[in-house]
Amino acid sequence: MLLQLKQLYGEQCIVDEIPDYPNDYYWYKDDQNHLIGIKKGISKQEKKLLGVMLEEVVGVDFNQQIKLLWLELLLHNKKSLLDMIQKDGNEIRFIFFAHHFDGDTKLEFDELIKELNEKCIVLFLSREFGVIIDFQTKEEHNLEELAQAIQQDFYHNINFYQSDCYLVDSNISQAFLNEYELYKKYRNTTKLTVSSHDLLLQYMIQNLNLYEGYSHFVEKFNKIPYDLLEVAKVYMENNFNISVGAKMIYMHRNTFMNKLERFIQLSGLNIKEFHDALIAYVIINQMEKNT
Repeated sequence: MLLQLKQLYGEQCIVDEIPDYPNDYYWYKDDQNHLIGIKKGISKQEKKLLGVMLEEVVGVDFNQQIKLLWLELLLHNKKSLLDMIQKDGNEIRFIFFAHHFDGDTKLEFDELIKELNEKCIVLFLSREFGVIIDFQTKEEHNLEELAQAIQQDFYHNINFYQSDCYLVDSNISQAFLNEYELYKKYRNTTKLTVSSHDLLLQYMIQNLNLYEGYSHFVEKFNKIPYDLLEVAKVYMENNFNISVGAKMIYMHRNTFMNKLERFIQLSGLNIKEFHDALIAYVIINQMEKNT
C-alpha cells in the first residue's frame, strides 16, 4: 500500500514524517500504524477513496508533536527520531533564553515568536531556561530589540544567547547539550543578549587565578559597597553606556553617574578607559566567583 501511494503521489505523499506545514496535508494511518500525509489539492473522489482504504487522522496537535520530538532528540539523544525531522542539509541554531514565565505567559511568548518567525520552535527546558530552534540561519535577528519588547509587553526580564549554526545530524544532541551547559554556567544576567564571545570571556575570567602580588587590589575592592560594584559592572557590560546601564538596573541616570564616579574614586581605576576597565572587570568577576 505504501509503495503504491508513493508511486501515485510522489513527493505529495509523506510517511512517518512531519513537514514544516502539517495543515497543508490530509492525514491517515494504515493497519501498521504508519502516519501518512497526502498534500491537499487532490479531488473529492480521491479523498473519499483514501478514507475507505486508510483511517483518517483528525484533531492532531502537530505543533506539540514536533516539540516533543525535538525535546526527545536534543535532551535524550533519540537518534531514531532524526528521520522524522531531518531534511538534507538542514542547518539550525539555538537561541537560549532565561525566563520566569508562568503558564499563560509561556503561551503568549510562544505566539509572539511565531508571529516574528513561523518556522521557529519554542521549547521550555525547565522553569528557568528555554530555547528557540531557529531554522533561518542565513538571517540575522535583532535579539536586543526582541528582549526589550518582551520586557515591555510581559514585564519580565529576559536574556538571550544565540549559538553557532549546526547541521541536524547524529551529533546535534551533543552540540545542543554543550551549548546549553555553557549558557547556564557562564551566562551574563546584566545583558539583554549574550554572544559566544561573552561566554568565552566569562569562562576565561572564572578560570583565572589572580597573581598574589596584586592581592591589594582585591582587598581595596572588598571595601567598596556592593551597589557601587554593581553599577561599575553593569556600565562596563553595556558598552560604557550610562543610559543603558541605568535602565538595566532601574536606576535614575544621575544616580547611576554619581555612583560610577564614587566607584572610580574608591577603586583608583578610571573604568572609562579600556585598561582600567579590564582590570576592574576581572577583579569584580573574581570576587563574585569566590562568594
